[in-house]
Amino acid sequence: MKRVPLAFLIAALLIVGGCVLRTEHKIEAHITLDIRHIEEQAEATLDYIEGKTDTVPDLELPAAAAPTSWLRNTLDALAPVQVAYAAELKAESPLVKQILDSLRARHAQVDAMKKQGCFGENNRGYVELRECDALKETDKKNEAQKLLSEENKDRKALYNEIARLNKEEGVSVSMVESIYAMERLQRAATGEAV
Repeated sequence: MKRVPLAFLIAALLIVGGCVLRTEHKIEAHITLDIRHIEEQAEATLDYIEGKTDTVPDLELPAAAAPTSWLRNTLDALAPVQVAYAAELKAESPLVKQILDSLRARHAQVDAMKKQGCFGENNRGYVELRECDALKETDKKNEAQKLLSEENKDRKALYNEIARLNKEEGVSVSMVESIYAMERLQRAATGEAV
């Protein structure tokens, strides 16, 4: 005669007796924001600022996907695993164009200060003043600080505007700052302080 496990007997008695076993499952979901769109925007934006292109980068949303059939929508709704798509980033704003034009007009001066070692890029996407021989005189140092202040003010305004336009997608100012900082780090010339 075979021995039946005790757990099996108890479960059988509970089912026959009308008892219901309740189980709970906890599912943790981790959602990652796709930041490739911001990286692409940063690349195009910096190309414009640096004068590599003469047109303001197209920062509008890509065209919407073609509508799908009702059958495809129904099958997607019944699927056990739902597909999640990354939100498209928005950056259409007259303020963005105005800021980009201001950054572009100042780029040659900022670039010259970087080449002299007087300015350096930090890890937050802003420019910092560094000790250098060219700024020994008080007047030149004051001019450099004013240039630095204007540059950082415009950069901050750009980052804030991009984050504001995309806040529904979870884009924060610090995220935009770090992406632009990384893009500027990759573009830094040999000998520039970062």
